[in-house]
Amino acid sequence: MKRLSIIVFPCAIFLTLAALFLTRWAGASAMLPQRMRNAGACGVWRTVASPNVGTSYNTLSGVAAISAYNVWTVGAYGNGNGSFPLVEHWNGKMWKVVTSPIISGGLSGITALSANNIWAVGSYTNASNNGQTLIEHWNGTSWSIVTSPNVAIFADGLAAISAASASDIWAVGSVSGNIGYQLLFEHWNGASWSIKSSQSVGSLTGVAAIASNDVWAVGAAASTNNLQTLVEHWNGTTWSAVHSSGPGTVYNTLNGVAAIAANNVWAAGDDTNGVTPYADYAPLIERWNGTTWSVVSIPLTGTSDLVNGIAAVSANNIWAVGDYRTGLDPNGPYFTLIEHWNGSKWSIVTSPSPGSTASDLTAATHVPATSNIWSVGFTIGDSNSYQTLTAFYC
Repeated sequence: MKRLSIIVFPCAIFLTLAALFLTRWAGASAMLPQRMRNAGACGVWRTVASPNVGTSYNTLSGVAAISAYNVWTVGAYGNGNGSFPLVEHWNGKMWKVVTSPIISGGLSGITALSANNIWAVGSYTNASNNGQTLIEHWNGTSWSIVTSPNVAIFADGLAAISAASASDIWAVGSVSGNIGYQLLFEHWNGASWSIKSSQSVGSLTGVAAIASNDVWAVGAAASTNNLQTLVEHWNGTTWSAVHSSGPGTVYNTLNGVAAIAANNVWAAGDDTNGVTPYADYAPLIERWNGTTWSVVSIPLTGTSDLVNGIAAVSANNIWAVGDYRTGLDPNGPYFTLIEHWNGSKWSIVTSPSPGSTASDLTAATHVPATSNIWSVGFTIGDSNSYQTLTAFYC
């Protein structure tokens, strides 16, 4: 999750940006949750109760749906002595915690191919206190850790995952060390995970696989005195950077990506012209039309808006989620932000914000064969306790 991430850059200007980065917080009625089955339940966003197992914090950062009765979300929880992966499942009636391997780390992204083939990625801390990639798999019965490679010496982590097929899956993230950040691409060929590239500078936070020769990954990379959007494309043979840009003079980043077709891909993030903790951020949306990436206008609801995730139902039905604040105080409060694309423009949609200090949506997913959307994240209350947040729209 971006608001809880630790970013370190190799020179003073990027250390300043990193500090700034950290201050911003880290179908049918039958398909509805039971308590929502009432007149007028559809057409609005509503929160759905989700469990919390950690005593110090609980956060959700990735979500994937197989059907209206089979949705998974992942994140992390803490009990005051470290962080551990958190996995929860929606069975059509309620969210329940599902047992997963206990390891010092957390999960950031998830992709679901079928009821017995689900993958989640993140990072963990090994015995030497170094960050390592973490990949887990659900076989229909249990979650287990699957061996994944790491770049020697450096700290490795995976942020997002997407599948073109059961034997063609991509996970992306970054490798960090005294040289700064390098891109990390890992690939599953049906038998094992391998590193495909980690040489280019930058960090990746989102990936969308359309086909074996058409995969997009997004993030940010250090440029002269600022951060710039980063878009990478896999053509079946190599990963290469594709030109993109943001309007921010200091900071531009893409946090998530969703693909509708080869000539219709969307990415979401944020930008700013400021370098202090009180800088105002604006939501950033970019679109690939098959030839070029271009910025698409999106409204600002507060004085500082951030988009973390994006999910597409169709070309005329796309959702972006994140948070906003009405002032410039980096301590908030923060409120959930949801915006919708109707085929011609983006507009702000009312969304619930149950946290007294902060409510943040970190990811969203479309439920197949429906127009339903799930979004997940976290809230922060008066006691500074982090609690899971799940929201639903039909």
